[in-house]
Formats: sequence, C-alpha cells, structure tokens
Amino acid sequence: MIILALAAGPVLTVSLDGPQAKGQNITAYESGQAQTARTGASVGQGPNISAKYLKQARQYRDQGRYELARQSYTQALSTCRSAEDLAVIEKELGGIELLLRTMR
Repeated sequence: MIILALAAGPVLTVSLDGPQAKGQNITAYESGQAQTARTGASVGQGPNISAKYLKQARQYRDQGRYELARQSYTQALSTCRSAEDLAVIEKELGGIELLLRTMR
C-alpha cells in the first residue's frame, strides 16, 4: 500500500481513512461549496426554453400523442424559471399523467 502511494506521488495520498485521490489539490468535499455558488449565479443566464417545451407538449397533447406530450412537459418542468409557469406545467402534466394512467 505504501509502495503504491510512493509510486503515485502527489496524485494519491495515504491517510488514516485510507487512500484519497486529489486532483489539483481539490477534494470532492471542498468543491461542493463552489458548485452551489456557481449554480446560484447562473440562474438568470441563457434563454428560457421551458416555453418552447410547453408549446411542443401542448401540440403533442392536441395530436393525441400523450407519451411525447408527457416527455415535453417534464422537460419544460426541469427548465422552468418562474413559479407561475411551474404551476401551469405541473397542472397540465398531472392531467396528462392521469389520462395515460386511465388509458393503460
């Protein structure tokens, strides 16, 4: 075990908890705080594509393609940015899921 640590050099360090891999001196626990800070800053960036997915889902629903509509609703749900749109998407998605459940 110690030979492996010596051969690996600075990439693999041995501690009381066992070997720990470190890439660029950053552990997974240390990078968690930076990840949450990054996601909070990027909320307002980029286009809002949930409206596109919602429009596509409604088209699929009107065509009777309910599985595709459900997929587009879930994509709209995952990219939604406002509480108002979220409520509409959840309501329409619930209706599609109920319809699919009764058809099976």
